Amino acid sequence: MKRILLMICVALAVTACASDFKRGTAEGDYKYAKHLLDKGSYSKANTFLQDYGTKHPYSKYAVQAELLRTFAAYKGQQYVLSETLADEFIRRHPRHPDVDYAQYMLAMSQYRQMLKPERDQTETYAAIKSFKKLLSSYPDSVYAKEGAHHLQILYNHLGAHELDVGKFYFDRGRYVAAANRFQVVLDKYQTTPSIEEALYYLAASYVKLGVMNNARDTVKLLRYNYPKSDWSHKAADLLQ
Repeated sequence: MKRILLMICVALAVTACASDFKRGTAEGDYKYAKHLLDKGSYSKANTFLQDYGTKHPYSKYAVQAELLRTFAAYKGQQYVLSETLADEFIRRHPRHPDVDYAQYMLAMSQYRQMLKPERDQTETYAAIKSFKKLLSSYPDSVYAKEGAHHLQILYNHLGAHELDVGKFYFDRGRYVAAANRFQVVLDKYQTTPSIEEALYYLAASYVKLGVMNNARDTVKLLRYNYPKSDWSHKAADLLQ
């Protein structure tokens, strides 16, 4: 009984808190939207902010409300919408003090739409472009460090994608196409976890093609840089 009474009291307190906002005013509507976000009502906050600019076009809160809606859409996992809103904000307010946040939200929205390595990587490339723009244009941003972290994850993702495609060709006897994919990992994604396996399969592709000088050089490169790797030990058998 006491638990039920407590829950009722809490509910009444929340209702009373929400009713304190002067709804219909620019400040009141903005604070109410933040209140919805604090409660985790992301979809409701997003819908509420949809017409904020029309209702309060000259308010000092109008621009911030755009960012607030972007955040609400993102937290509500409406990533296509948050991507669109962030992109619009950057185009409309390129000199705004918080444009780095909009750039970060654009990149993160694209990042959340990233598919598995074996699927189309359009959003992955888009996210890389957006994170690189964040780091180059706003190197001192508070979001730069996290942006760099996510950028490396994206490179890891693409390295795995190229490796998967290369192995797909290798398993079907298309060794030239396979070697080209493994070479991409070597050229572009050396800092990713896929590099060791890619070097092994690149050497294996050269063996299958009968290009033994290239195979030996690749095995040597693998064993020199990753002497303790399982792929290095396995690669020794390729040349026997």
